[in-house]
Amino acid sequence: MDRQSQPRDRFERLSSKLAQLEAMLTMIGGEGMSHFHQQQTGLQGHFLELCVRLAGDCRDLCESLQLAELDIDAGVGLRRPLLLN
Repeated sequence: MDRQSQPRDRFERLSSKLAQLEAMLTMIGGEGMSHFHQQQTGLQGHFLELCVRLAGDCRDLCESLQLAELDIDAGVGLRRPLLLN
């Protein structure tokens, strides 16, 4: 992850990627799932790979923001770091 960018920029990228992932998953929710299953297996796989990639990007951005917070708070010890599962 680009640790040179500002935390605010990373937060905005995280918000954007989460919105994309939410939109994609909403498309296959409910009755959309039957349409999803009508698609070619390869297309279904690519769609799900993209969802996994977006989720991974979000995790990376969260970790990057956590590291930025730790860098800012180094030596202060007032905040406890977030633990990402």
